Amino acid sequence: MWRIIILFSLFILCSHCSSCGALVVIAPTHSTRSKRLPSFRFASKINDEHEHARLKHSDVEWRLRPPEGTSRLERMKLKLGANILRLDSRLKGQTLPHVLCPRGGQAMLEGYLKEPGRRRKKIARFGFTTTRGPSNPIIDRTISETYNIDPPPMSATVGAIIYMYVEPEYRGKNAGVLALEVISAIHSIQAIDFTILVADDNGSGGLVRWYEDNGFVRAPLLQEMMGSPDEKFGVSMITPVSIKEGFFDTCTIKWW
Repeated sequence: MWRIIILFSLFILCSHCSSCGALVVIAPTHSTRSKRLPSFRFASKINDEHEHARLKHSDVEWRLRPPEGTSRLERMKLKLGANILRLDSRLKGQTLPHVLCPRGGQAMLEGYLKEPGRRRKKIARFGFTTTRGPSNPIIDRTISETYNIDPPPMSATVGAIIYMYVEPEYRGKNAGVLALEVISAIHSIQAIDFTILVADDNGSGGLVRWYEDNGFVRAPLLQEMMGSPDEKFGVSMITPVSIKEGFFDTCTIKWW
């Protein structure tokens, strides 16, 4: 009987998830750009410049969720499928993947503070794309001029950070830095080459400097493609993805 339940649940799971995206999110065409890419302007303001009480990955439990706006029914289906997949893996003695992204091209990453003897407390949330956006000549030129490398034409792919939010009482405690590391690791697993975003700090320069301190560089050629011509909605930025050896030994990501 349990075999029938597992097969049925895996059918539900496969219809709602994608471990390595085949969907196109960041398209170079004008029509798609006008519909999807302007949403990248909403990268929020974070102030993680202070060193006081810095959090580590061992202090935070990360939860990978469907994006905001997902219906309750869809979330229930995904959770059922994920739980059955975990059960099936245990019964077969198989190891679960570190990351499994929900289908649809976007996900939400939530950070929960781990405190002994206390219930997990949500301290941050971040939205980002999870599928490989196709390259185009503007991206190729940006990579060439910024990093002095010349990938094969139209081969480099990008993912995007859509927004970042840390609860006020936990700002300045390294939560944003940790989240950038997690998103970069997820993008790496998803075979994405570069992470892009638009940093909107109302011209103060503080958020841009924070991203620069964490590996991002300005990418002026991407301003129009990302819906922020002439920095109208912020500064476009880019960084190569990376994942440290042994990253998941200290970083816990629960999916769905």
